[in-house]
Amino acid sequence: MGSYRETERDYRYILEKVGPEKFRERLDEMLDSANLYIREAGYEKHVVCNERIMLNVLLDYYADIFRLKEFHDIQYVRTEKIFAYTAAWIVKRKPLQFIHDTDEEKDIFVNERFAVFLLLNECLLCGEKRFVAKENKQKLDEYIDLLLYYLKYRECNPQVLELAIESFKMGTLVE
Repeated sequence: MGSYRETERDYRYILEKVGPEKFRERLDEMLDSANLYIREAGYEKHVVCNERIMLNVLLDYYADIFRLKEFHDIQYVRTEKIFAYTAAWIVKRKPLQFIHDTDEEKDIFVNERFAVFLLLNECLLCGEKRFVAKENKQKLDEYIDLLLYYLKYRECNPQVLELAIESFKMGTLVE
């Protein structure tokens, strides 16, 4: 099997490296997360997740991760990096699609909101169920607004998203 450089226009190497079962499992996980977000955000009448576009999100994600692993000669990547690269590709590919028009301004950025949803799940849960105290809700809302602003109006960079996740987690350690 050649390196990614030899197959940069052919994503079959991803299926060979990941395996079709694991790839399908990850795709289903992403689709489930998207559909959960659509329901929880109240978009079910207006938005669907396009499976074909989500498939491309996953292919692009794996291509980036494999390049990263090869470049740094590492076997595994951290969870923060997984969420950061996934969110970045969601913002770029836009797998959540409108099936009916809506007049809500917030709806223009449904994919960016979905990316924030994923990032916050990583920041807040980290494998455990955690809740934000009432007195910190305003600060969390400000953080969400800042993330959303970045995803809407700046070039979405997975390294910056990874730093945002790490910074949030570090902030939870400071008293």
